[in-house]
This record gives sequence, structure tokens and C-alpha cells, in this order.
Amino acid sequence: MSSVIYFLSDAHLGAGTAAQERLKRSNLEELFGRIVRDQAGLYILGDLFDFWFEYRAVVQREHADIIAMLAGLRQAGVRVTMLAGNHDYWIGRTFTDRLGIRVVKTGLDLSLDGKRFLLAHGDGLEQGDWGYKFLLKPLLRNPLSIRLFSLLHPDLAVGFAGWFSRLSRKHLAAERDRDGGPLRQAALRLLGQGYDAVVLGHCHRPELTVDRGRTYLNLGEFFRQFTYGVYRGGALSLERIGPATGPAPATSSH
Repeated sequence: MSSVIYFLSDAHLGAGTAAQERLKRSNLEELFGRIVRDQAGLYILGDLFDFWFEYRAVVQREHADIIAMLAGLRQAGVRVTMLAGNHDYWIGRTFTDRLGIRVVKTGLDLSLDGKRFLLAHGDGLEQGDWGYKFLLKPLLRNPLSIRLFSLLHPDLAVGFAGWFSRLSRKHLAAERDRDGGPLRQAALRLLGQGYDAVVLGHCHRPELTVDRGRTYLNLGEFFRQFTYGVYRGGALSLERIGPATGPAPATSSH
């Protein structure tokens, strides 16, 4: 019997208004209920949180209910794997030690029913964007940078990170939302290297493209369109919870 796997990315929890955050949580509850009913697995492909940083004795209060929801999934027997995104790369021991969630800081090769999948958040895969690839990304993932950030008081650290995240969205998100082409081209290159499917997030543009029998799925985002992916019956699909306020998903085959 074929596995059932759900894929989710880019909820950016903590980035919206109070009403938007309530809607995200409500839709996540509905999605998690579907996963439990299907006895499925869940892969979170980055940016579940708009910002996450772990202190030894402090967890961000605004995300306590999401942690409880993830704990409920695990108690129901759902296997959860979380890939780090560019907004929540600093996820760690709260998820591994307390929740039993597998955390992956890079892309992940996955075999499903004899098919080879590549899962990744998607940041840094596009051609160009050299400033992010060679300056910002190494700086943010440097252990010394993380250690220095941990010396800040949590209230100051979270406030600064929120400001930086808003700045990043202002300068980058509009361009990403408008054009998913660079990530699509990166995915098609990867499909040419022997993968049967490539599943990404990051660009906030939901898309399902089948190219010569190989599949590229971009999960879109879970804050306006509430799209996610499902692998069921040997095939990937792009699905949605509730009405959307963003552009329609793109679907194509070649």
C-alpha cells in the first residue's frame, strides 16, 4: 500500500495581524486533523515560524499553542520531519528532545514507493542572489553568530528579529510572490539529475508541474492561500484549505 505524506511550508507564524494569526492556527488545526485521520506523515519544509530562536529556558510565548498542536500530532503517532527555512533556521532541541520531531538543516533525499524525492525549503537554489548565498546565509548559520545572538535578552532578540524579518519581506517577498520561475528552473535542473520529484517552498507561489513524467511541486504558502502538498496513491497533488486571497496555483505538464 502506498504511503500517505503531507507537505507544508511557509506559514510564517507570528508575522500577521491577530486575526491573520488566528486564521492560520485554525487552518493548521484542520490540516493536522486530516493528517491524523489519514494516518499520514508530515514534512514541514521551512518557515513554519517567521522567526524562531531557542534559549535554554525560554520558548517564545506566541508559539506555545503551535508547540502544543505539534505535540498532539506526535501523541497521535504522526511522524513529523521539519526542514529549516531561512526564517526559522535556528530550530533545534525543543523539537528534537521534547517533541520527538526530526530536524534537518539541509535538503533531504527521500525514497517513497521506489521513487526518489528531493525535499528542501528552496532558499539559495535560484541562480544569482549571490549576496544571500555567500554573505547573509553563511553569517546567519555561523555558530559564532548564533552564540552571540543568544547573549541578547529574549525580549530584545525577538523584537530585533521581528524588525529584520519585516525588512526582508518588504524588499524580497513581493518579487518572490510575483515570479516562481527561478525556483522552477532550479527544480527542473534537479529533476534532470535523477530525481523523480522535487518539493520546495520559499517563493510563495504554489505550483504543480509535471515534466516528462517527473514532478515539481512548490507548496506555496500557508498564510493567504493555505496550500499544501499530499503524496497519495503514488502521486503528488496540490491542495488547499478554505478560500484563498492570493493568486491561483499553477499547474502544467510537458
